[in-house]
Amino acid sequence: MDWNDYHTLDVIHGFMDDLEYDYPSICTAGAIGKSLEGRDLKILKISNSDTTNACVWIDAGIHAREWIAPAVATYIANHIATNFNTMPNSVTNKDWYFLPVVNPDGYVYSHTVNRLWRKNRAWHAGECVGVDLNRNFSSGWGGKGSSGNPANAFYRGPEAFSEPESSAMRDMLINTGISFKVYITLHSYGQVIIFPFAFKEDLCPDYVRLLEGATVMSKAIYEASGNTYKVGISRDVMYGAAGTSNDWSYGEAGIPFCYLIELRSRKHKFKLPKEEIEETGNEILNCVKALMEFVDKHPVDKLKNIKVAPISDKTQVWEVKFVREGQRYFVKSLDTVGALTIWKEERSTMDIMVESSRSSQVAGMLHEREIPFSVAIGDVGLMMEREQGGSFSKNNRRNSAENRNKIRRQSVTLPRKRFHPGRGMDWKNYHRLYAIYNFMDSLVLEYPYLCSVSVIGKSAEGRDIKMLKISNGNRDNAGVWLDGSIHPREWISTAVVTFIADRIVRTFNEQPESVTNKDWYILPVMNPDGYEYTHTHDRMWRKNRARYGECVGVDLNRNFSYGWGEKGEEGSSEDPGNIFYRGPKPFSEPETVAVKKAILESDTTFKVFLSFHSYGEVIIFPWGYTGDPCPDYVEMLEGGTAMAKAIHDASGHTYKVGSTKDLMYFASGTSTDWSYAVANIPYSYMVELRGKKHRFLLPKEEIVSTASEVYSGVMRLMDFVDRRCKGVGNCVCPK
Repeated sequence: MDWNDYHTLDVIHGFMDDLEYDYPSICTAGAIGKSLEGRDLKILKISNSDTTNACVWIDAGIHAREWIAPAVATYIANHIATNFNTMPNSVTNKDWYFLPVVNPDGYVYSHTVNRLWRKNRAWHAGECVGVDLNRNFSSGWGGKGSSGNPANAFYRGPEAFSEPESSAMRDMLINTGISFKVYITLHSYGQVIIFPFAFKEDLCPDYVRLLEGATVMSKAIYEASGNTYKVGISRDVMYGAAGTSNDWSYGEAGIPFCYLIELRSRKHKFKLPKEEIEETGNEILNCVKALMEFVDKHPVDKLKNIKVAPISDKTQVWEVKFVREGQRYFVKSLDTVGALTIWKEERSTMDIMVESSRSSQVAGMLHEREIPFSVAIGDVGLMMEREQGGSFSKNNRRNSAENRNKIRRQSVTLPRKRFHPGRGMDWKNYHRLYAIYNFMDSLVLEYPYLCSVSVIGKSAEGRDIKMLKISNGNRDNAGVWLDGSIHPREWISTAVVTFIADRIVRTFNEQPESVTNKDWYILPVMNPDGYEYTHTHDRMWRKNRARYGECVGVDLNRNFSYGWGEKGEEGSSEDPGNIFYRGPKPFSEPETVAVKKAILESDTTFKVFLSFHSYGEVIIFPWGYTGDPCPDYVEMLEGGTAMAKAIHDASGHTYKVGSTKDLMYFASGTSTDWSYAVANIPYSYMVELRGKKHRFLLPKEEIVSTASEVYSGVMRLMDFVDRRCKGVGNCVCPK
């Protein structure tokens, strides 16, 4: 055997027998079943026979055309067997089970007849059509992401485990009494590391732990070869898939660490040159070794078995699901004609607010085009009342307004509370702009040696854009930027930013050096005009209040220069009436110009940029304007994972981590893309806060808990940055 070429099934099976012959004390070859055409499903076990060993499963070749996968599986097996005595304890304390070719019939067929054959060689209705074995497992079987059409490449088979290849794996993994701790399945191409779930949108219970493991793997690959492997769940970094071996291994076999690794390469697709076999094998060997170390440091028991819209007379929020190309733009067009209000847009769904008077009309349009939807919030008015603690008047609960303009004219003015400087801010309510600005001024009065407030610009309507700076005056301090309410309806973002500011100032002498050695630039309300407008006229207003003809407002998070206008209507809009309107040119708005000047004209070298939004519970980083990974993807992933872990440790809440495009959608001209690419701020993140249930109307009772968990995440990020940047001379953070 060598890894200078791709080999036939006979060579691979012979290689496994040879390892058993050469290393009889640790290697055993055998078969766990037969394929449809009678070929052995041959496995290799590598073990020192210690009964306390954890068990690791690695399979490949489930899709016949992905030749690099069996090559990498055999490369890893060979390296472990031939170097066993010098391998680290995290490798030798495992029993390794390798199934290099799950689909031997298809693999042979790809070598002899059809190089790009994907499925096994099952017959249907007298014709050999094949079953996609990675859609034939029972978790989510039959769902979206597979096909019931035998001619389709994703044909799932007549029932779960209908194929001898998948049923042999099932029996080996759950009926032998072997307790597997790690499951890895190798595929190509894509350069991504995927963990459950692929068949449904719900996050798996162990998302953060699996994210941490995948991050460790991605970093090991990058350090070995400089290649970037993206990380995430299948729906984010690839697509939805039902009936996969990875979901089944986690959800039903109860294996704690389950990963699907899509190998090289995006350039060569399935025909990776043989010259890259060893390079690919080496980078994945390093990633697997890194995972073993991580697994040993994070012991977990075997998982328990994880079993995996009406119309009313109230204004509602519907979650619309897209199943075909073009449906997203149809829904957007309804917003243009005033039939609904877009709340949030993601890759496969969109949340829309539908007035009661238009609900039947919009539902009919969606049904006509076979666009499924469900009710996410049954009564927006009731939710507003809960958010604002009963201060929302009964008049404003009349959700049967005749049109959108009436809803936007509704007064949602909150009682004006008397604010006394020095008495402190509370986070039991959402506050008006004047109260927030008074809070900032009061911190200066109480802590003049730490705090200063400056006006960095004026809004479109002439309001001050006020920034708080917290600093001990050390000239060597790195800069940290925090902003909120770039989208004014996202009230929780301002509450969280002010909470963090208050906590840092009032406990400054108790803070670790990773906090006190920073200059903190805090902009609680980037969009003061819009923020006030959400309190006085339209609670769901997103843009600023600049006028362009008969239309009002620019989406400030599409108005930054980097990637501005990219991806056309997918990334932003040139229509002034659209909620994603990017403005006539980059930095056309005084609010974005103020941020640009404050950062670029500062004497401080910024290390961190954090822009807070809602809702979604995700931590995202560049890029938004393209699907390509940014140059420092792995580093950004590590920092985001550190934040997510701290949040989960603090509250049990799970925040997803990944690039903007992967976790959400194309977004062109965002502040985070600009801060990373133009302002050269190495750790640039957008944090989408709670909550998935309440959307923009997060109850005031959740302000403190949300702010507290995110505060923990920010503090963890500061520690992470300092461990990367010990000083100017040896800083290893991104440049």
